[in-house]
Amino acid sequence: ALAGDDKVYDDILKQAGVIRAPGLNDMLEYARGVPLLPTPQGENVVIITGAGGSGVLLSDAVVNEGLSLMDIPPDLDEAFRRFIPPFGAAGNPIDITGGEPPSTYEATIRLGLEDPRIHSLILGYWHTIVTPPMVFAEVTARVVEEARAKGIDKPVVASLAGDVEVERACEYLYDRRIVAYPYTTEKPVAVLGAKYRWARSAGLL
Repeated sequence: ALAGDDKVYDDILKQAGVIRAPGLNDMLEYARGVPLLPTPQGENVVIITGAGGSGVLLSDAVVNEGLSLMDIPPDLDEAFRRFIPPFGAAGNPIDITGGEPPSTYEATIRLGLEDPRIHSLILGYWHTIVTPPMVFAEVTARVVEEARAKGIDKPVVASLAGDVEVERACEYLYDRRIVAYPYTTEKPVAVLGAKYRWARSAGLL
C-alpha cells in the first residue's frame, strides 16, 4: 500500500504476461501445477461431478476465476445423458450422482475429452464405496492417458473429498499431470484459472 496504486502494478504485470498469485501458498501451487497443464485450446470449461454440492462449489470457483462454463449443446447433452441415471443432471455441471460405478466416470470423462468443443475438464469426486478414491484416480488417469495417446491433451483438474484415501489418490493423479487436490474445490480451479490467464496473456487464446 505504501509503494503505490496496486491496480497500476496489476495492469503492468498482466501486460508482461505475469501470473499474479494472491498469496504465497497460491504462488507455490501455481508454480507446481501450471507447468503440468497443457495449454487450453479454447474457453469452454465443463464440470463432471459425482455430487451436486460439489458441482455448485466448483461452478462458483469457475466464475471467481474468470473462466467460462460451457453452454452444452443439445446433441452433447443427449450424449452425456446416455451414461448418467435419470435422476442425475446433464447441463453443466454434469452430475453423474454419487452411486455410480467406475464405468460411468470412465464414459463421461472420455466423452468430455473426445468432444472437440470442450476445452478443459474439472472433475468433482466425493468418496463412495461404489467407486473408492484410488479406483477413481486410476480410471481417470487411464482415460486421460488414452486420450493423450490419440493426440488429445486437454487441461484436467480434480477436486476430491472424502477420508484420507483421497490424499493418496490426489498424489497419484498429480504424478500423471492431472492437477488434483483433496478437501478443496477452490485450489484446482485456481490453478486452471492461472493457466488460462497465462494463455490469454501469451496470445494463445
